[in-house]
Amino acid sequence: MQTTHYASVLAKIGAQRSNLLSEAKLKVLSDSPTLPDFTAQLQETPYHKQISKIQLPLSGRKLEHAFNENLIETCQKIIKYAPQSVSDYLQTYLLHFEIENIKILLKGTLAGYSAEQKTSKTYPSSASRYVEWHNVFENAAKASNLTQLINTFKKTPYLSTLNRGLNNYNKSGSAACFDMFLDVFFYDHLYDSYEKLPETEKPHANFYASLKNDSYTLLSILRGKNLNYDSNELRLTMPHKYFHLPTKEVEALILAPNFDSTLKIALNGYYANYFSKDASPDETLAKAERRFQHAVVKHAQNSPRFFFNIGLPLAYITLKETETSNLRMLSLGIDASVPSEAIQKQLFLR
Repeated sequence: MQTTHYASVLAKIGAQRSNLLSEAKLKVLSDSPTLPDFTAQLQETPYHKQISKIQLPLSGRKLEHAFNENLIETCQKIIKYAPQSVSDYLQTYLLHFEIENIKILLKGTLAGYSAEQKTSKTYPSSASRYVEWHNVFENAAKASNLTQLINTFKKTPYLSTLNRGLNNYNKSGSAACFDMFLDVFFYDHLYDSYEKLPETEKPHANFYASLKNDSYTLLSILRGKNLNYDSNELRLTMPHKYFHLPTKEVEALILAPNFDSTLKIALNGYYANYFSKDASPDETLAKAERRFQHAVVKHAQNSPRFFFNIGLPLAYITLKETETSNLRMLSLGIDASVPSEAIQKQLFLR
């Protein structure tokens, strides 16, 4: 039965995987002197469709948007052909962009942007995972203030999260609370979607789900400690469930008096190998984040090409996400005239 259920998505991924850019190609792209030269080398790739729609002049940010649109389209295809039993979990990859759209609309409304300006910055192909919500996002873009915008989401699961953000914003005057509460919404949904997977599928999704959830928790707490956040503030911005982080350990991390004492707890926990104490907290965090990312990429790269479980689409989507990230770093680096050697050091390669 598993073979039958995954036959269609296996065929789709087999065709899509052959289009992934090689390491050699990425290095050649890093030598592009200008963005037009860079995009000219992508004409025979799946990204040409989105790049051709960009209004000139080219910029790194416009290209980043195009690469993400291609990633969204790819995820939609994989979800379409994947078994229904794993669809909700795979939808979390689109949920990420749906939440990104909400963040863009919130920031645009606060900045006084027009509906057209706000919409131009969103990802139309992922305006919503559900057809009936398209009008919600269209109306949200037209909102002239936060209260009006949030009211457009009254029939969606986002309402309580957005109201919570609005209450916090009215007290603190900081819009950062919206991002944090929406991130909590995402990671709570990620955990719940994982729990709904068939028991036979969970072992194949655990590595991806646990690293995504737990690394966010650890890095967020450490960043908060580095910025001298109050423990009560930190607690409000944490997901409610974890994979390999005992609740008592998370509470100890939150209550630790400073960055160094928090890091010490992390260095004795389940994810100790991802952390090391470097010259500064910022360097410690940057290296840890990259180690988490490398671990997921390596796991996907080393996964078998032909197997009939959720690990198949997860490995491919991870590799596609990594390629998109590499292209983003290339386009932004070339746009900023960064030397190719420096750009290559930022890429996720074998």
